[in-house]
Amino acid sequence: MKKILFASTALVATAGMAAAELTWSGSGRLGVVYTEDAANDTVLDHRFRLTVNGVTETDGGVKFEGRIRWQADDTATNGGGATGGAGAAGFAISTGGLRVDVGHVSDVFDSGDVINWGGYGVGYTGFLDQAANFSNFEKRGFGNGARQVQTIKALYTVSDFTVSASYTLNDTSIAGSDEAWQIGAGYSFGAHRIGAMYGDNADSNPLAGKQWAIGANGSFGDFAYAVLVGDNDTTDDTMYGLSGSYAVSAAGSISAFVSGGGGSGVDTSYGIGYSHSLGGGVSLAAGVGSGTDGKTKADAGVTFSF
Repeated sequence: MKKILFASTALVATAGMAAAELTWSGSGRLGVVYTEDAANDTVLDHRFRLTVNGVTETDGGVKFEGRIRWQADDTATNGGGATGGAGAAGFAISTGGLRVDVGHVSDVFDSGDVINWGGYGVGYTGFLDQAANFSNFEKRGFGNGARQVQTIKALYTVSDFTVSASYTLNDTSIAGSDEAWQIGAGYSFGAHRIGAMYGDNADSNPLAGKQWAIGANGSFGDFAYAVLVGDNDTTDDTMYGLSGSYAVSAAGSISAFVSGGGGSGVDTSYGIGYSHSLGGGVSLAAGVGSGTDGKTKADAGVTFSF
């Protein structure tokens, strides 16, 4: 995402003094979403997201970061209102190949440190992707969600190897919150990467038990791919997903995916979409697919970043 540094933000960079900066970045989307058999099957969809990131660095080269996000969305029923607000803060400290995130931050399964979880989704909202059938995974991320539990995550990268571990604290003030830990490792070779993750959640957690996932992603020229396989103790069937994207021109690409497993009575999900860049961070996109409930879903709209 392109970041813009406003003239009014703090910026210090003098001789013998570490640099500090405050950046604002964001994104927006506007379009139409269709869901088969919904109470309102066709709705106007929109979202505006704004992230503020503050960074400073010590004389010894240790970087400290803090960020917060605001987000406003249309309502789920008719697209006529707006919901959202600011989320809790997330922090990071990094030096060399080590980075430690603390606060309202992503855990290993959500971070993308070692596995491309969603792969190449479809639609301008990315309403379906290769993880569509991956249910009941403990997977927390940074944003403006209501469950702002506290997580500590460490990431270490050396050459082509990456290892990551996270621990989510039990916050008794938040309903349904409980502790969880996760670990993961990945290896990159050329244009390809492989990774594996494992986690264990406290017995009282609604998503209690062990979970794991392995994945691979990469590209062959104009074709990019991702593969994901996983399982957890609360689902009686191993889940899988495959997705790909092909650049049909310098500005346009076609994406498709399939996702299966996840237990009895769950349909295989699949879909196809197209995206076209207009430049300047603006893209037009559309997609159509079928979810785990067997219902057709589709969308079309514009996205932009700044």
